[in-house]
Amino acid sequence: MFKKYAVLCTVCLGTVLSAYVSSCVNIALPNIMAALNFNMDSIVWVSLGYLLPYGSILPLTGKLGDLFGAKNVYIIGLILFTVASFLCGMATGSAEMVIFRIAQGIGGGLLLPNAMTIVAQTFDAHERGQALGVWSAMAAAGSAMGPIAGGYLIQNFDWRSVFFSVGPVCAISIFLAIVMLPESNRNSLARIDYVGAVLLITSISSMLVALNQGQKEGWGSLYILSLFYLTFATIVLFVAVELWGVDYPMIDVRLFRSINFSVATVVGFISFVAFYGGMFLLPFFLKLVLDYSSTTAGLVMLPLTATMVVVSPIGGRLADRFGSRLPAFAGITIIACALYWLDTINPDYSIHDFYERLVVFGVGLGLTMSPLTNCAISSLPKDKVGVGSGIFNAGKIIGGSIGVVLAEIVLTRREIYHTTVLAEYINTATHAPQEVFAMFRSLWGNQGMDSSMIATATHVWMTGSNQVLLPQEYQMFKGLLGAMVSRQATIMSFQDVFHMIAIMCFLGGLMALFISDKRCDRAKASE
Repeated sequence: MFKKYAVLCTVCLGTVLSAYVSSCVNIALPNIMAALNFNMDSIVWVSLGYLLPYGSILPLTGKLGDLFGAKNVYIIGLILFTVASFLCGMATGSAEMVIFRIAQGIGGGLLLPNAMTIVAQTFDAHERGQALGVWSAMAAAGSAMGPIAGGYLIQNFDWRSVFFSVGPVCAISIFLAIVMLPESNRNSLARIDYVGAVLLITSISSMLVALNQGQKEGWGSLYILSLFYLTFATIVLFVAVELWGVDYPMIDVRLFRSINFSVATVVGFISFVAFYGGMFLLPFFLKLVLDYSSTTAGLVMLPLTATMVVVSPIGGRLADRFGSRLPAFAGITIIACALYWLDTINPDYSIHDFYERLVVFGVGLGLTMSPLTNCAISSLPKDKVGVGSGIFNAGKIIGGSIGVVLAEIVLTRREIYHTTVLAEYINTATHAPQEVFAMFRSLWGNQGMDSSMIATATHVWMTGSNQVLLPQEYQMFKGLLGAMVSRQATIMSFQDVFHMIAIMCFLGGLMALFISDKRCDRAKASE
């Protein structure tokens, strides 16, 4: 038993590192954007560079473990993750950072399925549930620890320390993996669907690039249309290859014949669109709009992951007692309510305001994940559980990738829209003084300006009168007004993004009602 738990601790250490770095980077994104000359539409690729390969290869890496041994593939993934983390900390340009994050994502993708395989092979059937529960809890703890530790490191050292800080622990983890992990059985008959893997990664990548660059290049441009055509063509080819082209498909498309599996995968996808979209946006609002320090921003983000860790076991127990449908519906509906509550986000929010909303968000995620996982797995035949688990988890991570891109797209488009509307509203040629006065009051009324000061500002803007301000003071006033309008447009854009994702989650909640607990019971009975 000591040896078994030594193996479990070794595997948990690698899993914690992966979860820790992933959550740390969210806090560091505004700093990385400033240091490496990213803009808002390119900084998303620091997140996508990790998430996209990580999610895309999950169905593949379990089979690599079968072919070459789970221990060997796990150690290779850990080494690649360690080297890539060090290189991310050394990056001097945006292209280098994205490339190294891709390598880091591949390393992380090699870790997760093979860690689960090692645990499953080490523990007997009656011990496996508890061992996997400890492993899952450690992964969640790594995610919860990331924002606080990352914020502290960024504030007291540098954003690069987020990547360098894992080096010593990674070295210990590699040593322990080599020494402590048992040799895994190899299945020489396992077959790898490389064609399917290439088609899947190509389709997802081309879609994300098209969505990300559409605003910049023009949605009707040849470049963007070509990417969408490539996305469609590769998806069709992927489905054809998986159905008829290979004997051992990477993703068994036939699993989606199960309504429960399909619904659970789609709802899990939507919940991770919300989770990763929110985790991507909030650090920018906290640090760029509210001017919070990295440590404070990390503390503000903590309730989301911490609550999710606490509530997830409760969601699992509720699913066991009442079935998956009601907990999943309640969970994603609570997520939608939290996001709808966040669509009032503004500079007057206190830390307490964020805590209330993020705790509700975390409760929703915790109630959603375990029931959905239970529903997806229990709806499949026993010999398809491994493949189905890979598909379900890949769907969630791909949903997170799309959530990051979608949040950035909507934020950028709505910021352009609101800036245009606000700038037009204060146009002296089209609006009367009282309308401009009302506009200034909405912008500056909560900034300590009384009516007489706002009236003076309105007069200056409408007349450009030098009787009130000197020329240089008037130019300063115009600059201040422009900055205020830009800031207000940004705030309104954040509100729009949270509102949009909330609506998406409400629709996901309606889909969750199609889960049939009777089908899950029949699947369990058939085993």
